[in-house]
Amino acid sequence: MHKITKICAMKMHTIFKSFCSVLYMDKEYLTQVVLDQNNRLKKLSEGLPRKKLDDITSFIDHKINIVITGHRRSGKSTFLLQWMNKFYKNDYYYFDFSDERIQDFKTADFQTLHETLLEQFGERKIFFFDEIQGKPNWDKFVNRLYTEGYRFFITGSNAELLSKEISTYLTGRHFDIQIYPFSFEEYLAYNKFEKNPKITEGRVEIKRYLNEYIKNGGFPEVVVYNNSDILGSIYDDVINKDILNRYKITDENTFKKLALFLITNFSKEFSYTSLKNNFNMGSTHTAKKYVSYLVNAYVLFELNKYDSSLKKQENVAKKIYCIDTGLINQIAFKFSENLGKLYENTVFIELLRRGHKIYFYKAENSWEVDFIIQDKTKIVSAIQVCYDLTDKKTKERELKSLLYACDKFGLKEGTIVTNDLDKEEKISNKVIKFIPLWKWLIK
Repeated sequence: MHKITKICAMKMHTIFKSFCSVLYMDKEYLTQVVLDQNNRLKKLSEGLPRKKLDDITSFIDHKINIVITGHRRSGKSTFLLQWMNKFYKNDYYYFDFSDERIQDFKTADFQTLHETLLEQFGERKIFFFDEIQGKPNWDKFVNRLYTEGYRFFITGSNAELLSKEISTYLTGRHFDIQIYPFSFEEYLAYNKFEKNPKITEGRVEIKRYLNEYIKNGGFPEVVVYNNSDILGSIYDDVINKDILNRYKITDENTFKKLALFLITNFSKEFSYTSLKNNFNMGSTHTAKKYVSYLVNAYVLFELNKYDSSLKKQENVAKKIYCIDTGLINQIAFKFSENLGKLYENTVFIELLRRGHKIYFYKAENSWEVDFIIQDKTKIVSAIQVCYDLTDKKTKERELKSLLYACDKFGLKEGTIVTNDLDKEEKISNKVIKFIPLWKWLIK
């Protein structure tokens, strides 16, 4: 009888231990992951100092949390590392939630993680959490410790998830930073470009670099290894891991076709109704959801047509742009097919990178301006992008639209970004600046 009782007790202990392992991650196992990650962190290169680092040094003495979002492999983790080493040295905790060994991480495991970090490194007040999206109730854990005097630097690859949870639980106590692939300035810095672009030799070289930048894009890995084939795996990871798996999309084939269609038709107008019809979807709601998934993962960006009515802005056709021209060239079509549109996409991303609020403008007479910039409630700038203005009709068309917009919004000047033309003209009492893309990008 005693033997039977002992066997039953052993079985119950095994069952209980198995049950607990579902609820809690084993501490010894988690400790190994923590130590492995921190050992790997010491070996990582800081890479090129991101320009964004200079923009946010003023927040070093603030107690607010910092939320860093952006496309997968756009440099968020490296940016985090640069921040750690510049301001905190070894006085912080670090944990990478994208580690496949903790894919079953649960709410209760946050407490275990904190205890593990305390045991291994002692008391520290700064947390660096990498790719935390998707872990249950992470925001509540952050909020609780924040009220106890801790500070967090958090990265994630999904705009919707972070913004919704942060806004709900950390209202007024966080600052959002978006990390994009390398800008052209950063690309030049990585390639140690130091020649004067005002002289012939420097001008020729900077245009060569621009050509490479437009062709291969600015994803850090692509630039460092000089291998645009990496873009294929980056794209596949985003589609499969950040979208299909996360949103449990059952019709994967339709979604992938829609994503490819939008990337191929970047800079063009689209509507949810047209997408629904083109891909035989059940409703425009499904089309809108699919586009939002791509936008939240930073693959694509929607650009609204300007209208004084916000409701009209939401209900009319939009334009679509891609995070990176290299990705377009790798996924959609060959580099030489449409340099003008690639220039336009490059200008769009740079305007976002600079923090502008932008729209495209289309008048009732169908005259169109690629980008207008709004500051508060006022339109302050109008920009056309045209690769080649040697054709007289093309130049007249671009100028008519730009001048019309300048009159409409009371602007004294307008800009046309070009491949090579570099001059100013006064037309109809307006100053029109023609500026090469390379020059505009490093202004």
